[in-house]
Amino acid sequence: MITENKSGYRWVIFSIFVVSHLVISLAGFGWGPLAPFLKKAMAINSTQIGLISSSFYFAAAISAFPAGIAVDRYGVKKGIFFWLGFTGITLFFLSFTKVYIVFLIFAAIAGLGYAAGNPVASKGLFMWFDQKTRGTAFGIKQAAIPVGAAIAGVLVIYLCERIGPFLSIRVISLAIILTMAFAVFFYHNPNEKSVIPDTGSPKSVLKILDFRALFNNTPLLLVSLYMAMLGLAQGVISTFLILYINESLGYPLLAAGSFLSMLMIGAATGRSLWGIVSDRLFNGNRKPVLNIISVIAAVSITILAFWNSVWPGWLLMIVVIITGMSCIGWNGICLATVSEISDSDKTASSIGLASTTGWVGLFTGPIIFGSLTDNFGYFYAWSFVAVICVLSLILLIYFPMKKSI
Repeated sequence: MITENKSGYRWVIFSIFVVSHLVISLAGFGWGPLAPFLKKAMAINSTQIGLISSSFYFAAAISAFPAGIAVDRYGVKKGIFFWLGFTGITLFFLSFTKVYIVFLIFAAIAGLGYAAGNPVASKGLFMWFDQKTRGTAFGIKQAAIPVGAAIAGVLVIYLCERIGPFLSIRVISLAIILTMAFAVFFYHNPNEKSVIPDTGSPKSVLKILDFRALFNNTPLLLVSLYMAMLGLAQGVISTFLILYINESLGYPLLAAGSFLSMLMIGAATGRSLWGIVSDRLFNGNRKPVLNIISVIAAVSITILAFWNSVWPGWLLMIVVIITGMSCIGWNGICLATVSEISDSDKTASSIGLASTTGWVGLFTGPIIFGSLTDNFGYFYAWSFVAVICVLSLILLIYFPMKKSI
């Protein structure tokens, strides 16, 4: 796929996407740290704060698939410009308004650009890395997201305390725009023919062909459903871990927050580790690692369901880290799998479809879990998540084992 004299440059490409994900995560995961400052500055309530984040991710969910089709059609470099440029510029204008409804609309528009991240980076890495290194590259690239989230938790609060939330958003937007300029300047394809030229065919025909190819790809649909199931677990654990540890186990909020940091450390570790394990131990096969992730997720969530407040905190920390490795650490290996089971000219479209399906789990999981908790308690709510993880394992029975190369 790549000539020898270009093999070293793939690490420049790899760095571009890692840095880009790291920087744009300041926006994607910055709404939580911004919340108390925006609440005070804009005189809004908690529900309105929640709507800002929800509008951002809802827009991302509905636009991921179209963004993937566009990347396949127009190329990775234009996709980078839209992903980082559109998000950064929209956030820049957002930072000048204190009118809530306008702020909400701009947050949603920024989410449209944010959604292009997975299709763009996955398409680019797919072209530059082979099967025996792709899992590692995808995993580390995805690990940059929780690392960026951890940085956002400290940096955004630091900026808000000194210059306020709106100037903080402006600083983040400028950082994203500068990253876009860097990425566009240094990115190029390993083979310029990899970019699909405009054939002159009617757009409607191209779309029909794309949809038929995608929805007839059974392994792609299976992996997408798998991502939705583990996405449900990710949404739940990210949203309710602090509340569960505080309300059910009796830990102070500050201590409960430290467990969330441990969760993100586990997530970053898992996203890097699973790709390396797949590449090195299973010679590029993805299915065994997906099975392992499902098993660990089901077991760790079950342990949380049965956890007793008198059990030691250090042991809970280990469980939380392992939970992060499985319930949040699956993204990289799943995206690598999607890229490999799709036609090369539809890689980004496939990533977009899988991302949209996965985000459905992220949206629905917290709602179902919260309802179960209110009506039946945490034990049954965690048990529901564990069952979903088991179902993801059963789903993989029908997923074909890819031959090693």
